[in-house]
Amino acid sequence: MDVSEQNQLTEALAHCQAGDLVSGRDLLSQILVQNPQNVLANHQMGLVAFASSDLPAAERFLRLAARLDPANPDVQSNLGVVSMAQGDLASAQEAFENAILLRPRFAEALNNLGSVLEAKGDDLAAIHCYRRALEIDPGYVDARENLNLACARAAPAWHFPMVADDERNAAYDAALRRAAPGKRVLDIGAGSGLLAMMAARAGAAEVTTCEVLEPIARVAAGIIEVNGYSNRITLHAKHSERLEIGKDMAERADLLVTETFASGVLSEAILPTIEHARRHLLTDGAAVIPRQAAARGYLLGGAAVEAQLFASRSTGFDLSGFDVLAPGKVGLHLDRLQHDVLSDDFELFRFDLMQTSFPADRRTLSVTATRRGRCIGVAQWLWLELDEQSVYENRPRQGAGANGWMHVLYRFRRPLDLDEGDQVVLLASHSRTALTVELAT
Repeated sequence: MDVSEQNQLTEALAHCQAGDLVSGRDLLSQILVQNPQNVLANHQMGLVAFASSDLPAAERFLRLAARLDPANPDVQSNLGVVSMAQGDLASAQEAFENAILLRPRFAEALNNLGSVLEAKGDDLAAIHCYRRALEIDPGYVDARENLNLACARAAPAWHFPMVADDERNAAYDAALRRAAPGKRVLDIGAGSGLLAMMAARAGAAEVTTCEVLEPIARVAAGIIEVNGYSNRITLHAKHSERLEIGKDMAERADLLVTETFASGVLSEAILPTIEHARRHLLTDGAAVIPRQAAARGYLLGGAAVEAQLFASRSTGFDLSGFDVLAPGKVGLHLDRLQHDVLSDDFELFRFDLMQTSFPADRRTLSVTATRRGRCIGVAQWLWLELDEQSVYENRPRQGAGANGWMHVLYRFRRPLDLDEGDQVVLLASHSRTALTVELAT
């Protein structure tokens, strides 16, 4: 490149950096008329075309720059950005991978490769790329945000307090030690692989587990291997309804263990899941851990909770009209929130999981207020009877430790001012996959 061409290129870059794309493009065009093989001019013309939303032209200039200088990682990375913008994920992935081969510590290319892999459905590989980018540049905000979003989608945050819940884990472990020895065990919802490993350690003849979320299944497989149980546990990355006897399982299982309960008991479709397993995957009379599940609750009040569910007055204005947008059901960790318990505990629904079918149901309950107070709804928690000896529940209590199951608050249409001894009539309903509670009148 002669001095005149270099000066023109310097001037063109200055115009582009100042936002004057028209002048910059004119100068770059003049350079390319004189020297179509100028790598920097082709590269910059590609960037100008991209900034002008002319994606075909951007790709054309960048591909020429890449052919002229195949060892330039910046050209490869920018070509990847253009390909991604055009929806050509395969070409984008190839370009970003080329850029990283040429410059292994290329944080931006790693972040962009993660975005491509995420768009292709490979969340685990995307997470790996984002983490590599952050190892290079810990302050890379885009990579940090992408990592947070990808992790939240691949493994919702409740998994972590769930596996840290020592009380729950001990209850499951004790029940499996009693029930699993010599049995063919099916674990539905592998998660981290914890229950499957408990069953194997307890002496199960064989353990099959399944996990519908593929990134979680891949991580669980690694955890099972690290703990030395990969030769005793078969893991399938699929929903239990896709398991087949003779293909995924040699024989029907004679023990089912699962923790696929939502905080509101039913929202993870536990009842249809057990019905399907009874018909297709379990022996007649197979045991289930837990063998019973219930939604339990009490009447609840308290200013701190009410403020999260009802609009009131603020700075002299009446905001109660905003209540039309309030949810009727919210998840809260009530053991971390000051509130008033206004009744004894009562049971909304109990499900005998040894049964073969679970029809929808509704019922009215009359609950007696045990103290005076302003009631805003029903606090509900999960109760599990794992076997005849082990029971677990996450009833709200101060100082409770890690718990992946939250509490559910069913908000009344209006607060009730109660005196001790008042009767509150509730309508509780479930559709097999969801549960709701409301004032009956």
